Formats: sequence, structure tokens, C-alpha cells
Amino acid sequence: MKKHHVVNALAALLIAAAPAMCAPANLYAQAVADYNAGKYGQAATEFETIKAQYPNNALTHYYLALCRQALGHFDKARQEYEWVSQYGDASLKGLAAQGMSRMSGVK
Repeated sequence: MKKHHVVNALAALLIAAAPAMCAPANLYAQAVADYNAGKYGQAATEFETIKAQYPNNALTHYYLALCRQALGHFDKARQEYEWVSQYGDASLKGLAAQGMSRMSGVK
């Protein structure tokens, strides 16, 4: 009987936690959709939320750089591109370098 109660308790906990575990993935999908729709301010806010939860996610930093660049916040975009250049994988480092070069000469 006790084993049955433990299994039920674990199942209830997983069911209760499932929306919270899916929230970051849902927020990430929404942030990408907002970026693709040209809603750069909204996407930046969403990516900032994700970055606060997952500060080492290079793709989040990259998208945040794209958003900042599109909004004309070049200093913040450079900071994010530099982070990606330092900590991202090889493909993201290349994309960050391209982003930085597009901003060369922009203050």
C-alpha cells in the first residue's frame, strides 16, 4: 500500500510540475516567433526572461543580440555578441562575428 501512495504522490508532483517545466520551452518558442514577426521589443523582453533562468544559453544571447541590434541598441547588442563570441559554439561564434561586422562603424 505504501508503495502505491508514493507512486501516486510522484505522479501528482510530475503532473503539477509539467506546466512549469514546459514554460521555458513555450516562452522560447514565443520569443523566436515574436522575433521572426518583427516584434523585437517583445522578443527582447522574453529572451531577457529566458536569459535570467538560463544565463549560459548561447542561443538566447545570440537572439537577444539580434533583437537589440534591430532596436538600435547597439551597445547592448555588442555585449551579447561578445558573450556569444566567447562562450558559444563554433557556428554561433561565426554568426556573432557576422553580427558584429554588420554593426562596424555604428555607434
